[in-house]
Amino acid sequence: MEALSISEKILFFICGFGVLQGLILACLIFFHPKCERSVNIFLSFYILCTSLVISIPFYIKVIGWQNSYIIQPIPLLTGPLLYLYLRSFKENITWRKVLPHLLLPVLYMAFIYSNVFYYGHKYVGLKDVPAELLQKPRTIILQFIKPAQQIVYFFAARKVLLSYRRSINQLFSDTSRFDLNWARYLLYGFLILVLCFVVIFPLILRFPDKFDLLLLINMVIATPYIYIATYKGMQQLTVWQIQPAINKTSVVHEMEEAKQALGKEGQKSIPVRVGLSRDKIEGLSRRITHLMEREKLFQETELTLQQLANKLQVPAYQVSQALNEGMGKNFYDLVNGYRVKEAKTLLLDSKNRNYTILSVGFEAGFNSKTTFNTVFKKFTGLTPTEFKNQDKSALALV
Repeated sequence: MEALSISEKILFFICGFGVLQGLILACLIFFHPKCERSVNIFLSFYILCTSLVISIPFYIKVIGWQNSYIIQPIPLLTGPLLYLYLRSFKENITWRKVLPHLLLPVLYMAFIYSNVFYYGHKYVGLKDVPAELLQKPRTIILQFIKPAQQIVYFFAARKVLLSYRRSINQLFSDTSRFDLNWARYLLYGFLILVLCFVVIFPLILRFPDKFDLLLLINMVIATPYIYIATYKGMQQLTVWQIQPAINKTSVVHEMEEAKQALGKEGQKSIPVRVGLSRDKIEGLSRRITHLMEREKLFQETELTLQQLANKLQVPAYQVSQALNEGMGKNFYDLVNGYRVKEAKTLLLDSKNRNYTILSVGFEAGFNSKTTFNTVFKKFTGLTPTEFKNQDKSALALV
């Protein structure tokens, strides 16, 4: 084996440390007592596969590029695992759902084996990947299948995440504990890694003598991503963990109903089960308005769609249809709209001059100052403090 330069030794050390940490952290995620194993099994395998991708330079150097057909399909597993991880937020993932996503990696291994087999016998004992193999059209096509497949899964996973966000807004009035921003960062971080490969691989073709260095640079970029994904992934809670009184099977069913009740942009389009008549929708809308305005049901900090349905003594899917068709709102916007309206009234009432902002938020139904500020600004364009400092006449303008 040729001696490595100092820069390559540093990169090998960083990648080696990343592989070791990735393997350990994948196990930590899988066996963490507070994690939902049916969900985090996909994240742990995603971390594991990403770590194995980082190990490709070691594999090629130590065992030989002739045997690289074993590990080269691994990148084709990262996209499906990330996609299935996000899908598992809202549904049970069975083996029947997993197996179709394994077909391409298996076929890819067969093609990559046949591609490497010939050159492995032609260049027996050669440690470095031959330029002839790298620049072969079949090799280039096989290598670019990986980012092409990964980009397809990026968009599929993005669609799942958007659907999940809409479902959450359809079922819960408080979404502050659902850290969907982290899932978005995880997803776009994956896209960045894919695009890095798209940029670096042509450089490898142009400068085959720099194969080790360029490949290692690509792997080093992935190392901090693994740490962040693992750390944040262990902190994520499922819907049924955030709402411990909720049965997991019931949540999965409600998520599916919410998905069917929502159109492409999150607006009502497809009635769930049997559609309600216009009179029924209007009647339910009036009853919902009564509960909100007269009984101030919105003041229950963790109010859910199911709880509202229980109050109305009708199925949750009918409440969803009444909200979407009759009132033009999802559950989240309905409840928090009333909360913001109540908060504005309290803030402008001279009798509440000594109330703190937090007290007003709690009185209106919010469960934290952060949530109060975020939701209030979303609906009014101002923070509660900014609004309070405005003239009372601003109430009519907001």
